[in-house]
Amino acid sequence: MLHKHHLFHILTISFLIICAAKFSLAQKIQPDKTVLTKFEKSIEQGKYAEIERDLLNYVIAHPTDAQGFEMLAGLRSAQNRLNEAKSLYQKALLLDPKSTTAKINLALVNFQTGSTEQSLSVLNEISDNEISNDALRLKLAQTFALVGDCQKALNNVEKLPVKIKNADALPLRALCYGQFGDKQKIGSLISPAKNLIKQNPATAVNFAEVLIKAAMFQESADVLRSLVTLFPKNADALILLAKSEIYLNDTAAAKIHLEQAAKINPASPNLPYVKSLLESRRGNSAEALSLLEKSLAENPNSTEILRRIVIAAMRANQTGKAAKTAEKLLALKPDEPEFLYLYGAASLQNNKLATAENSLTKFLELRPADSLGCLALGLTFAAQPDKTTEARQQLKHCVEIDPKNFEANFQLGLSYKAQGETEKAAEYFEAAVRDAPNYAPALRDLGAVYLQSGAESKAQIALEKAVAIEPNDAETHFQLSRLYNLIGEKDLAKKHLEIFQKLKNPKKDGM
Repeated sequence: MLHKHHLFHILTISFLIICAAKFSLAQKIQPDKTVLTKFEKSIEQGKYAEIERDLLNYVIAHPTDAQGFEMLAGLRSAQNRLNEAKSLYQKALLLDPKSTTAKINLALVNFQTGSTEQSLSVLNEISDNEISNDALRLKLAQTFALVGDCQKALNNVEKLPVKIKNADALPLRALCYGQFGDKQKIGSLISPAKNLIKQNPATAVNFAEVLIKAAMFQESADVLRSLVTLFPKNADALILLAKSEIYLNDTAAAKIHLEQAAKINPASPNLPYVKSLLESRRGNSAEALSLLEKSLAENPNSTEILRRIVIAAMRANQTGKAAKTAEKLLALKPDEPEFLYLYGAASLQNNKLATAENSLTKFLELRPADSLGCLALGLTFAAQPDKTTEARQQLKHCVEIDPKNFEANFQLGLSYKAQGETEKAAEYFEAAVRDAPNYAPALRDLGAVYLQSGAESKAQIALEKAVAIEPNDAETHFQLSRLYNLIGEKDLAKKHLEIFQKLKNPKKDGM
């Protein structure tokens, strides 16, 4: 049985379509573009309830006005009523097949509902002569980047004037260069970004956020410090600067900047999350979660806060809470790909393997080229002893998607190591170390398989590097003890065995 709320909106859409069919192009009531402009401003200001009825009445009275349908679609999209928005954008395009804005917005809605291929199909239908101005071309480029085609995004950016390329398009360019793994090109944009700070601080903040995503924390901090020098009351910049400093392990400076941001804008939705990152980095996992849960109490259905709680709970190893929160998140938006991924990843961490497999499989149907989702499903298979073949196939597919996916290679190495196939295991561990030379677990297990196959000199190099990177890993000390015994270094063997025993039994050692 349909909920009354849903039934009302279905009947509303049906009524609009009937009205559109009933009135001909000769309809005498002419569209009022002034009214539409007012509707547009109200939507931008979030005044949805104020204009909803008037906008519905307008569309009913002007059933051949494509812009009216497009405006109503924009309202529905802003209200997160995505299926209605999709139908309305499609109706607008029936009335005006050349509406580039309707095509771009339809592509965005398709992407939000998990239809990435449909998004790309709609965007690819847009020809150059349909792009009437630079702002529209920039929006097209941004949408191409969002749905996963950075090359076409950059192709469109190249057609923009230099003043836009080095201003509003800077975050997009940096994002796409990051997708291509080209940090040198990202670095070349830092100087224009700093020049932009005085005229356009919001874009500079967005650019700095992309730097953080590219793990360029020092560069991000430099940009943001320049920004807050000029604009000391910019709370967004202060919060993002604190985030950069947390990743740089400068927790003292991060704490100061978060306190400053809280005085300026205590209601910032980004504040609890970055505070939780700080507390997590300081080892206060419970406080990190508490900050987010406090924010959730005031916004119980906020998908953004719920999403951040899932991530924080997973980091704090509170697996039950992460899975339960992810389940609630998915219930609010069942077709959201990111939430399918989070539910799958949280279920995997909570050892609910059937649930994880189901959710991650659905996610990959929507995002087949997503390397993180691919890896999570591979780990789910690997955790099931009867699905070794599926695990290996999945992990190899992850490497096909991203040849530098060192974690997938590492997991493949573990799979073959568990079966005693040391030569094959070494091959995958070597691949992992090649792409992530400071990844201590891969170095440790590579050393272990070298040791098992009699290559003591290779084992020594790998294990000593592993212990230098991660001195508190008990298994590395155990493998070093074995190695030194084999090569006659009895004192070193004894030393590492004692460290291994202390790390494995810290309570017993402290008694």
